[in-house]
Amino acid sequence: MADFYFEKALSSKDESEKKNYLQKASGEYFILNQIDPKDIYPIVQMARVYDYENKNSYAKAYFFRALKIDKKNAATNYYFGEYYFARNDYKRALYFYNTAFENGYKENFNVLIRMACMYEKLGDLLRANQYFKKAFLVSPNSQALPEKILEIESINYKNTGYYNKGK
Repeated sequence: MADFYFEKALSSKDESEKKNYLQKASGEYFILNQIDPKDIYPIVQMARVYDYENKNSYAKAYFFRALKIDKKNAATNYYFGEYYFARNDYKRALYFYNTAFENGYKENFNVLIRMACMYEKLGDLLRANQYFKKAFLVSPNSQALPEKILEIESINYKNTGYYNKGK
């Protein structure tokens, strides 16, 4: 039932309805966590609810609590990456996306796209291009990816300052 309420909150346009669904979801996740405190799923979902409500300290506390149980959990790391991505903290977001990637999300289109975007924003166009290509292999029907790959490849990024720092 908790997931039902959370999904309703995510899709609701009405703010009071959204708040009501988030409260219900939060209560259900809390109960699930009380039943099994070592189950990461309701802990991560609580973090996501708090993230959605912009209650940053609570969201981070729940993410860290989940990581304390299993620091390599792909879903926890992905959603913690999303938390930092939403706040434009690209280095931290990339760290968590990378951990998700290394621990089970190698074929996850969303992770691949996020990593590509993070590397692009951080100026590492070589890695950005690699992840855009991996994302395209996972989802070859994507119309925008071939254009993005060609756009990055048209830049002579190998001769930029990013790649020639030590020369």
